[in-house]
Amino acid sequence: MDPYTHAPPPPPLPPRPATRRWWRRRPLVVAGAVLVPSVGIALLLHAGGPSARGPVRDDARPPEGTATGSPSTKPAKPAVKPSKPSGPPALVGKNLKEARGIASAAGFDVVSHDASDQDAEQWDTDNWKVCFQTSAGQRNGDRPALDLGVVRVEAPCPAADGEKPPWPTMPAVTGLTFARAVETLKPVGFRKVEPESAYSDVALPGVADPWKVCFQDPRPGGEVENPQFGTVYLKLAPPDAPCPERPYAELRP
Repeated sequence: MDPYTHAPPPPPLPPRPATRRWWRRRPLVVAGAVLVPSVGIALLLHAGGPSARGPVRDDARPPEGTATGSPSTKPAKPAVKPSKPSGPPALVGKNLKEARGIASAAGFDVVSHDASDQDAEQWDTDNWKVCFQTSAGQRNGDRPALDLGVVRVEAPCPAADGEKPPWPTMPAVTGLTFARAVETLKPVGFRKVEPESAYSDVALPGVADPWKVCFQDPRPGGEVENPQFGTVYLKLAPPDAPCPERPYAELRP
């Protein structure tokens, strides 16, 4: 019997390793292809490379000595001390109340005194005006002060500080018409000019402009102090009648 008539069967092949299907691997490949470029671009932008921001220009660099830190690291500015006033403001002619405000805003204190011969107190600062201005040294530390010589707003300024104000003199208006007399008295600043008839038996007309002045009060030549509070009384005669010898005489006795 031939021993080689039936050959023994070949040995079995080793098992093949398990493999994944292609449709299961592709999503991973695609995700990796998308993820890798994105991460690379982000890293380039974060690193601030030339491809992300472009080349740095010389003129864009901060000048030397300039602080480049955050705002919190900047040095604090030194406190600026208020500067002293360069010179006093001109206050002559101004109302005392206004002058005080201007001087204070310019860095000056103010003291005041009556510039006339009356030595009155200035309680109502609205009713006084500045005639003289001098330095009064320094008060309240380094703050300079001004001494203001003032008079009542209706009074003229004296020629020198402490002298009597030059009040106007009463002009002579006798012999003038009433209309002309009123014009002559206007610059003095009287509060009122009151016409009266010089005759007791002649009534004054409604318009006495053409009548002539026979007597006046105050008398001419005297000093008129505070004329803004005073009244002038003028006694008149008709244009066709002479002036009487005394006021309130009868024209036709």
